[in-house]
Amino acid sequence: MLNSLKSFGINCINAISDKDIASIEHAKQFVSDCYLISTLEALSHTANGQKILKNQIQYDSKNPNIINCFLYNSKGEKEKYSVPADIAQGNYEKLYKIQPNKIIRSLDISIAEFEKRHKTKPWICRLTGLFREYKFENNLPSLFMKTLTGIEPRVIAEKNFNINLTGYKKEVMELLARIEKEPSHSFILGTGIKKFNNRRWHVYVLQDVNLKNNTITVKEKRSNQPQIMDIDTALKTFKYIAGYFNSDLDTTVHLHR
Repeated sequence: MLNSLKSFGINCINAISDKDIASIEHAKQFVSDCYLISTLEALSHTANGQKILKNQIQYDSKNPNIINCFLYNSKGEKEKYSVPADIAQGNYEKLYKIQPNKIIRSLDISIAEFEKRHKTKPWICRLTGLFREYKFENNLPSLFMKTLTGIEPRVIAEKNFNINLTGYKKEVMELLARIEKEPSHSFILGTGIKKFNNRRWHVYVLQDVNLKNNTITVKEKRSNQPQIMDIDTALKTFKYIAGYFNSDLDTTVHLHR
């Protein structure tokens, strides 16, 4: 399944299509991969994010029923994970049955295989996984972002020992002000031990910021419905923010030109 690629240059003639990328917006979460599916939708909102998705997810040139996912290891090398798009493999039969989106499914499997090889998942994700009936595939968004894009995301308080973002209000407001001015962004918000919508440790797409109304719009991928909330409530609800502005991803995109 795994091939190490020393070169960053990947021929994108077999890249996933615009339709494939658009399908991510409508795909729903069925397993513990909210970090992954929310990040993918957030990346699909920007031009550079879409280019990265096309660079990192491609149909095999010899077999269009194989999807190749390319992930960065800790050395900055790209590794290829080949996943059948139409036939369940290994221990992933349940995932093929419950997740119809082949792009989401292929990345889920690729990340799981990547983790088996490198064991990079933080201890808290391993610990919480012990209590899940179906141990697939909780992780930190920032770790997935760097593994997929090769670029460190902007992060506020993801790994800190905070309950919410109230202690980071100045930093958060500065980021939200820039997000409002630069709508081409790919940010997510995550909860912690506090419940929100009856869930803990859940990830949401940050869709919009409206400082005049003191609101943000977030989207939860199980329901796939946007939700408007005032910023003060958001600060008390969410534990961290992570993501990119479109310009943050220029480095990775330029490597593929």
